[in-house]
Amino acid sequence: MVDHGPGFGVVVVSGPRLRCVMQFSHTKTWCPPRKCGLMRSAAVVTLLSIAIEIAPTSLTAQWSVSVDRPNGARPASVVAMAREVADSLGEEPAVSLVLRCAGRTLDAFLSTRDQLDSDTNGDLRVRVQADSMRPRDARWQATKSSTGAFLPAPDLREIIQRGILHSRTIQLTTTTQKRGRVTYVFPVADFRQALDALRDACPNDRGGALAEPSK
Repeated sequence: MVDHGPGFGVVVVSGPRLRCVMQFSHTKTWCPPRKCGLMRSAAVVTLLSIAIEIAPTSLTAQWSVSVDRPNGARPASVVAMAREVADSLGEEPAVSLVLRCAGRTLDAFLSTRDQLDSDTNGDLRVRVQADSMRPRDARWQATKSSTGAFLPAPDLREIIQRGILHSRTIQLTTTTQKRGRVTYVFPVADFRQALDALRDACPNDRGGALAEPSK
């Protein structure tokens, strides 16, 4: 028997040895046992298609790269920004993870609209997690406004080489003054264009933080 759930698209298919989920029907229909296998296959294909269609577009990883190249020379500065997954309202400043090369110096920082809870030394405790690396606790330097934090050089190299270059997302968990512990999730795949631009502007880091990913 095919028992259709309430509303659109929820269908439970049951038989002697089968229970599965299907879509696109509005009445009760008998399912012969010999056809249940085909219906199960159709259910799997349907559900995979639905998952692809409703997946958040932000997880396709959109790096925003801006390049300041005066007179066509080597870039004076490059800024690569990954916007936070939940920050979809277009508010400014963006909740973002920013990699920047200016004056051939590479740095990176977290930018938020929260007041971050740093200690008396200005250190902010951050837990860094990515698809390709184990969670790691770090101390970053809070900005003067306490709405962001700069990455120390060792953490910058690690988050690029062990995280961004091999992951779809980076998760940064820290404590805010009003909301308690907050996890910011940044889509970081498709980094090739950003990496090339940063390497062009910061050649001294090509063997370090901006080294080509190992194959």
